[in-house]
Amino acid sequence: MGSFQPPEIVDVTIEKGIQKARASFLTLAVLGFMAGMFIAIAGVAMIRTMGTMPSEWGTLVNVIGAAVFPFGLICLLLAGGELVTGNMMVVSMALFAKKISGKEWLRNIVIVTIFNLVGSLFVAYFFGYLSGALQGDFAERAIQISLGRTKDTLLQGFLSGVACNILVSTAVYLNFAAKDFIGKIVGIFLPIMGFVICGYQHVVANMFLIPMGIILGGNTWSEFGKNMVSVFTGNLVGGGVFIAGMYFLAYKVGTKKLSNQ
Repeated sequence: MGSFQPPEIVDVTIEKGIQKARASFLTLAVLGFMAGMFIAIAGVAMIRTMGTMPSEWGTLVNVIGAAVFPFGLICLLLAGGELVTGNMMVVSMALFAKKISGKEWLRNIVIVTIFNLVGSLFVAYFFGYLSGALQGDFAERAIQISLGRTKDTLLQGFLSGVACNILVSTAVYLNFAAKDFIGKIVGIFLPIMGFVICGYQHVVANMFLIPMGIILGGNTWSEFGKNMVSVFTGNLVGGGVFIAGMYFLAYKVGTKKLSNQ
């Protein structure tokens, strides 16, 4: 068969969570940087794709940009990468199964978050700004997107973050479900395109999009900080509670209770 069955995906995810939680610092640092870099480069591609499209095109502009962005997650999941939003689901599943400690969970989340940020900022400054890729005609679009990320209230950012990581974590989950290369790509692509079309907020994408606007003179670090708090928390709930928690509850706790009757 080309995919695991739903109960099997939980077991695969738990094993992946154990591996991630116990990976060395060097592995987490390098793969965290790579993940931040891939997401940020996808952001560059999205901005340049939307670029100078006229506002009269309406939501079609977002649809076209959303069709480009998923390649970042596809690259990091298939080639190797540690993305904190995905780990919020994967490592949490291992925690719920009592296969790792709370300290191991926290260690993974902290290290990966830091190096996702480093990778994102690296791309923003060197590949977005210094390379000229997001200057000139594309600077206005980059600033517009950056400001769009920080206009939400704390509650809006939180709720948007929850919805975002329901979809991003589902993409990671479907990647584990598929056994073949094409199946993994399709499973990743559709939920990621969906969250971009909806305009939901992803903390690692924002680690690139907002600083890119700051570098171009259109946003501030204080707004970036507020966004990080609300969106990170929302992403954690979306991935850790809604996806990891619900599927663990359904296929581990619920199944166990049924077998004991």
